[in-house]
Amino acid sequence: MMTYFKTAALALLLCAASAQADVQRIEQRSGFNQLGKISQSSNFDDFTGSYNYPGYGFTRGDVSYVSDENLIVGSGAAHGIGSLRPVMSNEYWSPISGSIAQSYTLFGFDAAVSAGTVDLSITTNLARYHFKGLALPDGSSSFGFLGFRATAGEYFTGFELRSQGDGYLAGITDVTLGNVSAVPEPATPALLLTGLSLLAFLRRRQS
Repeated sequence: MMTYFKTAALALLLCAASAQADVQRIEQRSGFNQLGKISQSSNFDDFTGSYNYPGYGFTRGDVSYVSDENLIVGSGAAHGIGSLRPVMSNEYWSPISGSIAQSYTLFGFDAAVSAGTVDLSITTNLARYHFKGLALPDGSSSFGFLGFRATAGEYFTGFELRSQGDGYLAGITDVTLGNVSAVPEPATPALLLTGLSLLAFLRRRQS
């Protein structure tokens, strides 16, 4: 019986530790910026002209772009996604892939797609998350914001933004990284307190 209670107490503590494991989508940049400290925001405004090829494994800040062939689309191109600002894209249309260094719990960017919707996969140190059928502007007059927050010991390690295929070109800019302190949900402290109390009770019984 004593072993059962010990197991139950440990299970409660583990539940408390993992209660928040998740990635949450933040739909507005203003709300995203208020979640914590923004460490860096990188863009491609220094590239001019229609198209630029910054090279495979091109790095800006703590993000390395490892698409099949990185392509920066500017205002002189035939695609609206670069009309307002130069954006990172992929010469082979899809996907735009990147790896993230350090341990950031905030990750976001402005994005556009020439037509259709996009699918976004985000990788953390613990899991891979999929966001399908995301609608974005075409970039000719505005961008859409895609922001995400990791919790409970997770941090971002990479991403993949995929358009519908040939003829549907996506692009991103103002790629932002930061960190936020996780605020425990009401249930988390309760689980932790219950587990610790049960362990303390068992120790008193044994002494």
